[in-house]
Amino acid sequence: MREVVLEEREELGLGPIDPFDPYALADAHGILVFKLGDLLGGGMSQKAFGHFTMDDSAAWSAALVPLGSARVIVENESHARVRRRSNIAHELGHFLLEHPFDDVILGEDHKRQFDEKQEKEADFMAGELLIPLAATSRMAFDGWDNARVAAAYDVSPQFAQKQMYGQRVRAQRADRKYNFGRPNLSKSTA
Repeated sequence: MREVVLEEREELGLGPIDPFDPYALADAHGILVFKLGDLLGGGMSQKAFGHFTMDDSAAWSAALVPLGSARVIVENESHARVRRRSNIAHELGHFLLEHPFDDVILGEDHKRQFDEKQEKEADFMAGELLIPLAATSRMAFDGWDNARVAAAYDVSPQFAQKQMYGQRVRAQRADRKYNFGRPNLSKSTA
């Protein structure tokens, strides 16, 4: 999966540590991105719009939708920009991995049930698209904190922490073993 990400980033002219724009990748693949509000004129009710953007905005983030042979992404514009970027990257992960559009399965609570394996794969792809391994490794060894990573890659501090964790552990172990003498490595999770 990481190889797919590197190829896609290269096609956009990005190196392995350059910041990534998920909207540019969607555009490169001909995937239109719509905000939920764009659907108001196309049959979405004001009540549904209000539910997903105000009443229960956490209930839904984004979706990759088949439209004939094309694909579109619909995003919840009530979310913060950094979350929308990770949502779009996640949906692009589904697209790049060619996850099938199976029949919608609803659980007893009337909420859609997702394929856990596909969701984990799409999460991995989103993480690698937004902050690739080469970048996390460099930043972990340089002692970057979550706020600095988040600002550099236009993600939330929580997303930065999730992506940085493994490489920080590696950097801290290397520092203990080889005594690099970089005090920032043990304090870089803030």
